[in-house]
Amino acid sequence: RITNFQKLALALGAGALALCIAGGFFNKVQFFRSYLFAFIFWLGVSLGSVAILMLHHLVGGGWGHPIRRLLESGSRTIGVVAALALPLLLGLRHLYAWADPAQVQVSEVLRHKAFYLNVPFFLARTVVFFAAWILLAHVLGKWSLEQDRTGAPSLSARLQSLSGPGIVIYVLTVTFASIDWVMSLEPAWSSTVYGMIFVVTQLLSAMSLAIIACLVLGRSKPISDWLTPTALNDL
Repeated sequence: RITNFQKLALALGAGALALCIAGGFFNKVQFFRSYLFAFIFWLGVSLGSVAILMLHHLVGGGWGHPIRRLLESGSRTIGVVAALALPLLLGLRHLYAWADPAQVQVSEVLRHKAFYLNVPFFLARTVVFFAAWILLAHVLGKWSLEQDRTGAPSLSARLQSLSGPGIVIYVLTVTFASIDWVMSLEPAWSSTVYGMIFVVTQLLSAMSLAIIACLVLGRSKPISDWLTPTALNDL
């Protein structure tokens, strides 16, 4: 069943990408804006998976066990999403006024913010963001597999110890990433709550995907082992 879903998703994705590329020849600006929207959405699912994983490791509870593997799977796609960011780097001037030297020259606002909103610093921050996210996802997944293999109680404490600082890192990096990639589309505008909006949206996106996956795969092992008979009947 999973293979069939994968094949269908791949076919739909390839077809949609072909349409996007074709549209890009007619309107580059709209292509990059649409691509940015899709990139932010799917990145949010991956990052939300990491955040909910860390929340569960930190606070515990039975609620996270049925969806833990699903969230770990979602977290492993961050590397793929990082590769999908490369086309955006080719269209920075089409997306952001601050990436166009000609527009910076004639705008006092852009010149004032040039110390932060400039292409080299933007690229450096992007590398730092993805390095932090990929490292968190990798360590969480590695220790989780080791916990399955050895059953060592110390690994639960290690996961908990990582998750506290990890959530802080997640919130800070997502806040600055949302400023860089989305809020800077309108460099004269700012909002102090903008980052938190993205954090909440990512958590909801990841949880929604986990719920859908439970509905589809709930009668299959190992997810069915964690569900009560009542929950299985509801499925």
